[in-house]
Amino acid sequence: MSSLESSMSPLFEEKQDRNYRSDVRPPPRHPNRGWGRLGVVLLAVVSGVGIISHFGHGRVNYGFRFPSPGHKASSSSEAPEPSDAPEGWTEWSTITPSEKLIWQPCFQLYGPDFQCARLTVPMDYHRPLNESADHPKVHLALVLKPGIGRTEDPSSFGQSPLLINPGGPGGSGANFALTASELLQTAAGSDLDIIGFDPRGVGSTTPKADCFVAPDDDFGLDGKNVAYMQRLGWLTSGHDVGIVNSSNVALSKLNARSKALSKLCKRVDEVEGNNSIFRYSNTPNVARDMLSIVQAWDEWRSVPDVKPAKSSQKQEIVDEQTVTKIEAQDSTQGKLVYWGFSYGTLLGATFSSMFPDKVGRIILDGVVDADHYVSPMLDNAIFDTDAIWDKFFSYCAEAGSQCPLFQPGEKPEDIKRRFDDTMISLEKEPAIVLPSRENVPILITASDVKMIIFSALYSPIVMFPSIAILIKAIIDDRLDNIVGSPAPTMLCHNLTLPQWPDDAQKVIGCSDKRYKLNDDLDSLQTRFEAMANFSSFADVWMNVGFNLGCNGWDIETKDPPMRWDDHPAHKQQPIETSFPLLFLSNHFDPVTPLRSALKMTRKFSQASIIEQIAEGHCTVSCSSLCTIGHIQAYLNKGILPPAPKFSSDDEGEWTTCICDAKPWKNLMVEKTAMGTNNLDGMTAEQANAMTAYGGLRDKFAEFTAAQQQFEYGNPIRLPRIRSSLFMNDEHPTCSKP
Repeated sequence: MSSLESSMSPLFEEKQDRNYRSDVRPPPRHPNRGWGRLGVVLLAVVSGVGIISHFGHGRVNYGFRFPSPGHKASSSSEAPEPSDAPEGWTEWSTITPSEKLIWQPCFQLYGPDFQCARLTVPMDYHRPLNESADHPKVHLALVLKPGIGRTEDPSSFGQSPLLINPGGPGGSGANFALTASELLQTAAGSDLDIIGFDPRGVGSTTPKADCFVAPDDDFGLDGKNVAYMQRLGWLTSGHDVGIVNSSNVALSKLNARSKALSKLCKRVDEVEGNNSIFRYSNTPNVARDMLSIVQAWDEWRSVPDVKPAKSSQKQEIVDEQTVTKIEAQDSTQGKLVYWGFSYGTLLGATFSSMFPDKVGRIILDGVVDADHYVSPMLDNAIFDTDAIWDKFFSYCAEAGSQCPLFQPGEKPEDIKRRFDDTMISLEKEPAIVLPSRENVPILITASDVKMIIFSALYSPIVMFPSIAILIKAIIDDRLDNIVGSPAPTMLCHNLTLPQWPDDAQKVIGCSDKRYKLNDDLDSLQTRFEAMANFSSFADVWMNVGFNLGCNGWDIETKDPPMRWDDHPAHKQQPIETSFPLLFLSNHFDPVTPLRSALKMTRKFSQASIIEQIAEGHCTVSCSSLCTIGHIQAYLNKGILPPAPKFSSDDEGEWTTCICDAKPWKNLMVEKTAMGTNNLDGMTAEQANAMTAYGGLRDKFAEFTAAQQQFEYGNPIRLPRIRSSLFMNDEHPTCSKP
């Protein structure tokens, strides 16, 4: 693969310690009428990103979980809340949009210092707001987590906030900030001001890309609840179709469903006409919105412009490693400081190509191949997927009796053989399950199992042990405690949800395509067979929103498609940015392989890359002190690892970081033979950073599984993962509230 250079972290100086609270408990069961039922409909509440779905696997789902009792700030400064919301909650509708940043305290049940704003930007940047009050607007939902030492004086804040995007497309950065910003600050720097925002069309940003939008009905349900009920019915109706090759008619039915949803979106789009958000939700417009946020931040801080100066670089020795130190002659003021995961890397790369002189610090983690993203289907993204799944059997054999599938004397191939036999059996006849808590029969198909396995590849350390329990339960015919009905809940009263589902992934992904997908069934079958050459999980991957989901999409974006493309006529020289980019990638990633990160690194002058020796999606799938140290060095000191030296597309020398944690051998919690914790010997800051990274990993795992249960109607509730989700075991009824 490559000639790899092992690297130690160049930066871990002592800073002020921050206490990290990892225990997050579910809320009380009956806070009120609407929220008491919220646990039942969790999967509609989840915002759409992974922290890992992330790329391609549906929207990223962060969910809404309440801090433990006692972690609640005074709400005296909050805006008034609706009576059916819990104390400390904030409704976005109570925040007045403005063309300037006007922050107000919000969501205090997540912590005492969150600030929110709704920044108004043009829907169409060719029709700026200062030209006409009638020009269409977008109101971006922003959540700010201030760094340490901030006061009411805006000038006390940093030159540039750290903008974050969790992926998707369609992930909610606002929810990401609420649930993960403290972890990110602990890992990357407590003095960072972190802003999560919902991109246009997504989440709490308005208008949103919602193909199921509906008016109020005649029976007292408001439009949002009507749309939600209809969406649940549509999603549930598709469960029995399975994945692309689950039957000889599955591809045809899935294609028809994708086209049907496209027609529904088209009808909503035509009602809005030239002011439809569907026509302006592509990635370049989101990149423009990020620049608007940067500019609004500068205006809010009311500091004079910094005259740009050309950066210079020199080599330094830090912790016995040669690194590149960029001389900070120019500040990050007026420039983007950003950490993007998965699809967020495509967004960050697009920003860097559009505004190369506005790059402050940009980290791209779990890197999308931009050239292939704009093609009809992103087939090569699953290049390394099977290699990760093969690791499952090796790890199980290595774990021995800790892995429920293991039998004495077995080798990995023996475990794999029993798994294959189990899947063949399910393909012939689904498992019939009578759940212990529901009076309805459930069928568990091979498609259900394969889709949940695919989600597990995003975070093997957390998910593989649960997959082993699942497979053993199938073999032993003991599934009754780990499945639940995917049927939609009967909605007899209006629900109040923190965030309503949307169709942003499909809208953004299809709008971004330079080459439209418009294939007949035979051509789609040919595409699937070609994709299957990359991975046995092609049948899962092909059906994601921006692959098969874009067949027949005919809502034309008003801006030209992104310029990404590997056509020889479109080749360009490496892009010169005002500060080098830092790329991060795992050795094996299920949907954004290392080869994509290497390719994208070559597109930007002086860019650097770190390969983390681990499996999973994005580096947060495994905690490495080395990786964390490089991230801190880059964001806080402007220090990069040495630039890679390529001998071919996939060969050469670049910085690597070791991550030794494995499934059933999680070094974050394991005790050594001497009875000491493996975090012993680290500084307090290092231990906190490692723990925080582990917290991010766990969030990714939990809500990737949650996305499966909603988007695909998957009845499987993974053991261990399920118990930590925000769930309410009680069922709503149509009795009087």
